Amino acid sequence: MPLNPTILPALLMLAALPLPARLVAENVVVFARGESVSLGSATPEAPKDPARAAFLAEAQKDLSGHGQFDAEFPLINPPDWGRTVSAATMGGLRIRRSFPGGLVFDLELKSLLPGRPYVLCINGRPDHPGNELLPESVPGHEAEKFYDFCTVTTDARGGYHGGFALMLRSGAYNVHFYVKDPADFKIVLYGLEYFDFTVK
Repeated sequence: MPLNPTILPALLMLAALPLPARLVAENVVVFARGESVSLGSATPEAPKDPARAAFLAEAQKDLSGHGQFDAEFPLINPPDWGRTVSAATMGGLRIRRSFPGGLVFDLELKSLLPGRPYVLCINGRPDHPGNELLPESVPGHEAEKFYDFCTVTTDARGGYHGGFALMLRSGAYNVHFYVKDPADFKIVLYGLEYFDFTVK
């Protein structure tokens, strides 16, 4: 069927429209579990603790500057010990290999359940660097440490995008990254490989 010439201009205009933009990231500084600030348009009040105040200042400069990351890792559906939300569920993690006072990273999640909270976690291993620097022990495997450091909420499409500065103890780390459902703490996304970074 020949194309109606009267609709050609509209089709050309549609083709010229930009593709949907990537989710706008929020920037979050995490001092400890349940203690974080979101870096919006308003300047957050400086913490009274000098170490936290210094970390916040460094994080604000770094996250607002959109600096380059050193490494990128996919987040994928877990094996049988976790739970698959959908075949389309995926994510990505970009990190700085070194940062004063903590870990700086960019996180993007896609096709999780919409409007739902999820827990972000780094998980060590007894024979890996940094395991002893994490604050919590895995039940039944007390030598293995982890840190459920923050909860994020997906948007109406099940997506999330955020920049993070996570305050940690100084040292070298080699850890896994997990995304958990807080209803039962089942892992719904994870990084297939451990990754290295150093907290100065």
